[in-house]
Amino acid sequence: MRGAGSDAPSSASSPVEPSTLQEILGVEKDIRTQLDAERTQAGQWLEAERREIDSAHAAALEALHRASAEGEAGARQAAAQKAAQLLARVEEANRAVAAASDEDLRRRVRPALEVLVPGGVRAR
Repeated sequence: MRGAGSDAPSSASSPVEPSTLQEILGVEKDIRTQLDAERTQAGQWLEAERREIDSAHAAALEALHRASAEGEAGARQAAAQKAAQLLARVEEANRAVAAASDEDLRRRVRPALEVLVPGGVRAR
């Protein structure tokens, strides 16, 4: 509340000078221009960051695909080696059986057959 004899001009009683209003509008325009420039710059920065992140993501995904392919190739190679070793053992066992005499084979097989066949196996 204003006391009597106050020197301060009342806003209701004195209109804003046209030059002051022009100055305020000019400052407001400058602020809007700066704000628009900041928004544009921020948008450009965000777009650049998005491209960089997308590029890093694509590179990481490619590295994962390469590692997966290398792991698969290694697993296939290990399986092939294991299969080759197993096949070599089977072939060796097959040669041993082929080289054995009938009597030797009967001696080896008869105990297993007697367990499996009720009443035993007849001798020949």
